[in-house]
Amino acid sequence: MSTGSLIAVTSLPVCLWPLTRGMVSDWCFNCAGKVVNLKRLDEVINSINGWYMECGLFGLVSGVDIFSGGIIRLQVAEAEVNNISIRFLDRKTGEPTKRKKGQVYSMLQGKRDVDTVSTMGLMTDVSIIPQPAGDAGKVDLVMNVVERPSGGFSAGGGISSWITSGPLSGLIGSFAYSYRNLFGRNQKLNISLKRGQIDSIFRINYTDPWIEGDDKRTSRTIIIQGCMGHGC
Repeated sequence: MSTGSLIAVTSLPVCLWPLTRGMVSDWCFNCAGKVVNLKRLDEVINSINGWYMECGLFGLVSGVDIFSGGIIRLQVAEAEVNNISIRFLDRKTGEPTKRKKGQVYSMLQGKRDVDTVSTMGLMTDVSIIPQPAGDAGKVDLVMNVVERPSGGFSAGGGISSWITSGPLSGLIGSFAYSYRNLFGRNQKLNISLKRGQIDSIFRINYTDPWIEGDDKRTSRTIIIQGCMGHGC
């Protein structure tokens, strides 16, 4: 029977939480110099696989080799991100309407990416679907998004008790138009008009969350408003 003098792990990942040789040494504590114990070896493998699962990474021990001299080599297989595609899906049919490489695929990071896109308020549905890539050990990520309706009109009317004279006594009308993804850059435009028998009020609000070409992510907001009538 052979003794386990060394356990070596190949294909160590390069990721946000790297699996280091020190961590492997902790799992293999008291293994060196003893008869190879398959139960203990299975515990080491489960510890490595469990670490990948806790980190949300696609990785596992794919092979075990036992060499003469008591050397045990564990081979770790990881799914690295190959390509990332974004597909815009039709709101009615769900069919596609349009279209950090090299890192180990992290389901936790994928969830954060989905949450980031969702919080923009431009999409009604966001999902990431991993697909096999042409290269072994790599995975392509496809992000499916369903765009939310960007613009809309609204109108209303009413009667004010403060106005009691004139042919349209107390009649007030309002109109509003909004667009939440102007030029496809998450710019927002709001136009509103309120018109009464005596006064009229209009307001234009434009917001650019990130000025194009500015590496400091500066935003800008422009507001134009005015009043016409005897009460202005």
